[in-house]
Amino acid sequence: MKLFLSSIFLFISVFTVTAQDWEKYKSEDLAFVAEFPGTPERTVQQLQTAVGELDMHMVAYSSSTTGDNVYYGVIRSDYPEDQFSDISDEKVKSVLDGAVNGAVTNVNGTLESDENISLNGYPGRKIKITTTGMELFMNAYLVDNVMYVTQVIAMEGSLNSENLNKFLDAFDIINVKQ
Repeated sequence: MKLFLSSIFLFISVFTVTAQDWEKYKSEDLAFVAEFPGTPERTVQQLQTAVGELDMHMVAYSSSTTGDNVYYGVIRSDYPEDQFSDISDEKVKSVLDGAVNGAVTNVNGTLESDENISLNGYPGRKIKITTTGMELFMNAYLVDNVMYVTQVIAMEGSLNSENLNKFLDAFDIINVKQ
């Protein structure tokens, strides 16, 4: 009987430790909502680009204790509005191509998949990159002059597809194109 009760206690303890309580994150100033498997941290970095210095706002959660995905993040970067005064399909494609190529180059990876997607009428790209020991999944959306990137980085062989899809599918832009 003691062994049985100990087994139940161990099962409940393990289940409680591995179960993730997802948290809804809403940012009015960054104009998005997302869900994270824990409490995310918000930071901002300056990024030097061809169009000048941009603020890269990051909201991210990372953990090496969950046994699956190790990093969940949303990035928002605002490009100068004058760069998008004459927005065309070619310009949108060029900006999204730059995001994809930059991501592949930054991790010295291999682009495994790349497809056109959209969110609330805004164009985007869904990609998968592999690199030594890691897999990176990224959705990038261009909303007027704002780039949103959602990404999950998983250690090779430890991907939890359910969590990946839950995170990527929960992202939404607050201001919707009419």
